[in-house]
Amino acid sequence: MKLIPAILVSILLIAAACTQQLLRPTGTATIPVMHERLYLSPLTNESPIERLPGWPAESYRQKILLRSFREVSDKLNSEFIRCEKYGLYTMVSDAGEATVRISVTLLPYTFTNDTLKMPVRLQAERIPDGQKYIYSLDAFATAPPGFRSSDSFHRLGLLFSDYRRHFPCDTLVSFFYSHQ
Repeated sequence: MKLIPAILVSILLIAAACTQQLLRPTGTATIPVMHERLYLSPLTNESPIERLPGWPAESYRQKILLRSFREVSDKLNSEFIRCEKYGLYTMVSDAGEATVRISVTLLPYTFTNDTLKMPVRLQAERIPDGQKYIYSLDAFATAPPGFRSSDSFHRLGLLFSDYRRHFPCDTLVSFFYSHQ
């Protein structure tokens, strides 16, 4: 009687092992970088965020708010490095060693009601042949309930934190991989 559960478990394990398929990318990547050395430039900001309603005049408060954008840059860099382990490309820290230069730019924002929309532009340049790839994505932040009742510094902090959470790092990196 004790043998029946063991046999059933064995059969299930064998069946699961036989049904697994090795996923191989099909097609080509949107931005082909196989065996390339990638350099990710620091995040640039073309958005005049100092014009946002409630932007603080004190420099120490501005630095606190701008920390969210540094964290976005760190998050993007971490995602590229995390995906490097799949063997498609190699990240380099010196632009002179790169064969592909990547820049990510935050574009001018729109702010309506409780939503901040700040699109992102990804530009990749293959240095040997000068070929450029440019794509834009939407990135946004929405304010939580009670947004209007808090002070302006706190409101901006909440918006920027939400922007950081929703920043499309994985989508930006996916341009460099084949899609099934």
